[in-house]
Amino acid sequence: MIQYASESINLPGEITFKDVREIFFYQIAKISCFYFLLFCAIFAAVNFINGWPRIVYGSDALNLFMNSMLIIVMSVLFTLLLLLLLYVKFSRAYKKNERMKSKRTYTLNQEGIRICSKKYDLIFNWDEITAVFEYKNIFRVNTSSGQYIAIPKHFFHSEEEMNRFKEIILKNTETKKLKFKKDQH
Repeated sequence: MIQYASESINLPGEITFKDVREIFFYQIAKISCFYFLLFCAIFAAVNFINGWPRIVYGSDALNLFMNSMLIIVMSVLFTLLLLLLLYVKFSRAYKKNERMKSKRTYTLNQEGIRICSKKYDLIFNWDEITAVFEYKNIFRVNTSSGQYIAIPKHFFHSEEEMNRFKEIILKNTETKKLKFKKDQH
């Protein structure tokens, strides 16, 4: 285990649309499976209640297969349409939110995670942290209030600083939901 003289890290930077979009896609991946299955169930129920339409005559098995394909295609189309609408809503919300686009500094110390900007100063104590996930280009820190803190990896100046971040998280949180890509601590 690496020991550091200073138990504090300052991570200044700006969150870009690319950073926020990456989090959106990680979140939407789980939801999209649910929506797809929901639409499949709805279309299957409608077909079951109204009776299966005759697409192919002469073979009940082939007709069932074709109806199943129709249900899957319609479910995919409706799921993609819903995801497109969510993405448009999300991108408009980001473009209007000046606070999200402003420069900020994340400070991790024994007290917790502090987020400072010209317009706000927030602190999340370590006991408020419920989970930490590492994605390809971003860290997502979930809080007890149902929010999350997004810390892009481009805020870190070196790999050592990123390892130090992980070490501080491990040392100060009691949560079991820590998912880092590589355990280098």
